[in-house]
Amino acid sequence: MKKTVLSSTLLLLLLTGCGGNPATDAEPAGPTPDPRETASEQAAAPSEAPSVEGLTDAGSGTFSFLIDEATGDVVIPAQAPEDVEALRSQLGQDEVTYASVTVQNPDGAMPLDLDTVTVATPEGQDLQFRPASTVISEWGAAANGGDPSPEVVGVLEQYSGGALPGETTELLMIGAFPEVPDAVSTVTVQPAGGGEPVEATARPES
Repeated sequence: MKKTVLSSTLLLLLLTGCGGNPATDAEPAGPTPDPRETASEQAAAPSEAPSVEGLTDAGSGTFSFLIDEATGDVVIPAQAPEDVEALRSQLGQDEVTYASVTVQNPDGAMPLDLDTVTVATPEGQDLQFRPASTVISEWGAAANGGDPSPEVVGVLEQYSGGALPGETTELLMIGAFPEVPDAVSTVTVQPAGGGEPVEATARPES
């Protein structure tokens, strides 16, 4: 009797088939991703979005401003001019940081000179860039006891003057600090002559 039951069971299995229908069975799911690995990959992806709270990287950022009819772009930090850097080294001055300001001043506008470009940090520190002509004059006076020297005068002439009407002018500003901090809260441009300071805004591509 036991043998008959076993044979019937085997026959039933052969008729119905042991495996499922491959056309209807779902494919086995792949391995479940590790949430920690996914989070790490997302964190490693670089962000291209600029932020007024800071530069997007340790390179440079561009900040735009409007003073009266003149528009300008400030690049902080800017590449060091070879002639100014050579003079600084020759005169034994400490390392500095440069900012370049491109000003488009329309016809009929007033000439534009800048007193300072100030970078404020989230910690409340204010770092000032001043006109290159002012800083270079101070270098020369400190190194030569107040007497002008030919090398100082030659470089000084290259970086004197402001933004004239009807022209696009490149202005060089120098900060008496070795580098720009990673985080920047605001960039403020102060025109010469007692005008109101203007806050520059971060450009999207900076």
